[in-house]
Amino acid sequence: MAAFSDLHDDSELWAVLDSTKLQEYTTCQRSYFFQYVLGWRVLETSNIHLEFGTAVHMAMEVLATDGYTAEACAKGFEVFYDHYRKHFTPEQDEGNSPKTPGNLLRALPQYVAKYKNADKDDEILHVETAGVVHISVDRVLHFKMDTIYRGSNGYASREHKTGSRFSSTWEANWRQKIQAGTYNHVLYSLYPQIEVFGVVINGMFLHNEPKMTKDGRPYAGSKDNEFHRVPVRMTPEQMEGWRHDVLRLAEDIERNHDKLAATTEGELIMDCFPRNRETCTKYNRPCPYINVCSTVQNPVRLLAQPIPVAFEKEEWDPRDIPTVKERLEL
Repeated sequence: MAAFSDLHDDSELWAVLDSTKLQEYTTCQRSYFFQYVLGWRVLETSNIHLEFGTAVHMAMEVLATDGYTAEACAKGFEVFYDHYRKHFTPEQDEGNSPKTPGNLLRALPQYVAKYKNADKDDEILHVETAGVVHISVDRVLHFKMDTIYRGSNGYASREHKTGSRFSSTWEANWRQKIQAGTYNHVLYSLYPQIEVFGVVINGMFLHNEPKMTKDGRPYAGSKDNEFHRVPVRMTPEQMEGWRHDVLRLAEDIERNHDKLAATTEGELIMDCFPRNRETCTKYNRPCPYINVCSTVQNPVRLLAQPIPVAFEKEEWDPRDIPTVKERLEL
């Protein structure tokens, strides 16, 4: 019987690790296997959350480099709109609500009005930056950061996140995110420890324009666009805990892959990259791999067949991000 190593053309992209891959691995190792080892992605039209977020990042890059002005808002929206319209037609806007061009058009000047004074003295150092940072002598982690700057409290990064609803859970979630630790680790690797402030999660939560009463007041309970910033600061002791966790995950992935390489199509089950049966409906929707995962106990058997019709081959390489303007090796 053929083994996985005989059936799969291994590009070793599985060993190119970033926060996205590690976060998925902690959620479900079997989902990680389908997505980042086999490279199976759901066959679908443009993803509104992904493409809208990318377009917003492009607009925020303009504000970071050109300043918080009306002209920068107009230019930022133009950049946003150009990317957004490559993926969605005007007829799709209603279905994409509240992540629409109209709401972003209102949000940019609202953002500027809220943060213009707070950010006026920030010295922007790096924008849309990616690279690799060592987590041990022989292991590196790939990263991508939105804005690195020097503010009144020291060196920091501002990481843009978009959503439709702000909550205390969303806020608290960032304290333990591998991604937030990676941002902090890069800052500590770039600058003296005593001069590092930390990471600021820059949340933008879009809502449709609130309806007004006849006297010009919004109806009770209605919300306009919201902006919330969450500082995630980590002490050297916390960073050492983060580094320990990341190294453990990287070593665990390597052990699973070594076991996978020897797994044959004739075995009853695949005894590596185990399922997490409690996350099959994360984000309140079924995992895209749930059908194949629940019915096929040894996915190595599938490699001699065409990719299931629900998927396409698209491998994620964190070294190849089109929006990156600068690369660093730390």
